[in-house]
Amino acid sequence: MLIAIALAAGAQAAPGGVKPLSSYCSSTGDLCFGVIRKNGAVHLDLTTVARYFDRYRLCVRPPDGSQTCRSLPIQRRGAIYASSVRWYRNYPNSGPGKYVVTWKLAAPLGPSLTFRLS
Repeated sequence: MLIAIALAAGAQAAPGGVKPLSSYCSSTGDLCFGVIRKNGAVHLDLTTVARYFDRYRLCVRPPDGSQTCRSLPIQRRGAIYASSVRWYRNYPNSGPGKYVVTWKLAAPLGPSLTFRLS
């Protein structure tokens, strides 16, 4: 729950600059991830209350059905562990439509989230 509150507070701290598009938190609140628009750029964020893992895989499936996955580190940021990835710098833009994002270890960490490009 602490992470969910922190994500919500961060989203409200920058009026007009941060907009959550889709998010998920585990039932205990110790793991959260989301698709966030920050100053116009889509970010794929993950936060945890402890260092449960050193790296995770972040996969994006664009409208054309292809999939690109990257292995990414998680780093300490104050009282939490976090990762924030700019989508357009790390994943192909396949044009308008729905993009499906999945955070994984050996299996998905939770449900896949989506965002749309116009």
